[in-house]
Amino acid sequence: MALPAYWWLLALLVIIQGAFFVRMGILRMRRKELHSLSRLAAIMLFGSGVAGLMYGVVQRDPLFFLGQVCLLFLYHVMQKRNDDGKE
Repeated sequence: MALPAYWWLLALLVIIQGAFFVRMGILRMRRKELHSLSRLAAIMLFGSGVAGLMYGVVQRDPLFFLGQVCLLFLYHVMQKRNDDGKE
């Protein structure tokens, strides 16, 4: 089985997005308060979402593209909820 074209882009976004959600899961299991992401982490997560969008376009995979759009939307909603709670 051959690797898909641009497999490195897919690997990069899976690692970054996976790390983000593993962090969230660990904190939730410990019942600790979730703090907003640092600016660097937020930029990396947004960048991985954009990389996912690019991968979906290059591979002509509308389902993958839609999944990345949903992920970016959920991340935006989570950040907005965290920002609203601070005020």
